[in-house]
Amino acid sequence: MTELRTLKPLSWRPSLIIFLIIASMLYVTHYVLIPAYTAWSGKPYLVGYLWGWVVTVGLVFAASLVAFKSEGHPTSWQAFSARFRLNRLNGQDWLWTLAILVVAAGAYFGLSFTARWLAALPIFAPHPALPPELGPDGMASAIPGVLFGMPLKGQWWVAGVYLIGWFLNIFGEEFFYRGWLLPRQELAFGKYVWLVNGTMFTFQHFMQPWNFLAIWPGALFMAYVVQRRRNTWMGIVQHGLMNLALFVFVLRGVIG
Repeated sequence: MTELRTLKPLSWRPSLIIFLIIASMLYVTHYVLIPAYTAWSGKPYLVGYLWGWVVTVGLVFAASLVAFKSEGHPTSWQAFSARFRLNRLNGQDWLWTLAILVVAAGAYFGLSFTARWLAALPIFAPHPALPPELGPDGMASAIPGVLFGMPLKGQWWVAGVYLIGWFLNIFGEEFFYRGWLLPRQELAFGKYVWLVNGTMFTFQHFMQPWNFLAIWPGALFMAYVVQRRRNTWMGIVQHGLMNLALFVFVLRGVIG
């Protein structure tokens, strides 16, 4: 078994700094850079969104790898999987993963009505340039075959870029939040680390603040289960399946 360096606790201050960096990056990308690119280029919002999204989630993915190396671990899959708790899923793990999926999906859709409440507050109001699908009504406002104002039929590059973004998003966030961050926060916050980790993950989504109440319960439960079972794959599987629905929508639109 690969021997790893002793981990250092990650307390409130560094956790808060990390949160502010990631939340600010996502906010600036969605509320400043993408609208500016759309206005400058005259291209559909989807084009700017895809590139902005892929770059930001790619940076989070890269940050998880850099953070791993900065701790001085050996460069090997054994060391990486041990440090990030990428353990083989057993029967109980799969049942817990299913439970995470049910709780997260149930909370998200069951509390979706709260999005309109929060969006009515000026601090949480959507940017005027944001397409309806990213607003408080979500994909309920989507038109089949069209995403963010752009027809999808025949646009295979959109499906390809979205799939890359999906991979970087899921593995980047789970490697960073549950693989790298959670074990170090656990040394500082003990058995209640799931409250800190799940809350950080929820509120980093400040580009869609109206979804806070819908995301929060699922994020807390996921962090709790991953902490309890010490297996990051559970979060990856649940997160990946939850976010796969939009790729299916895109793919169907591209096929026409």
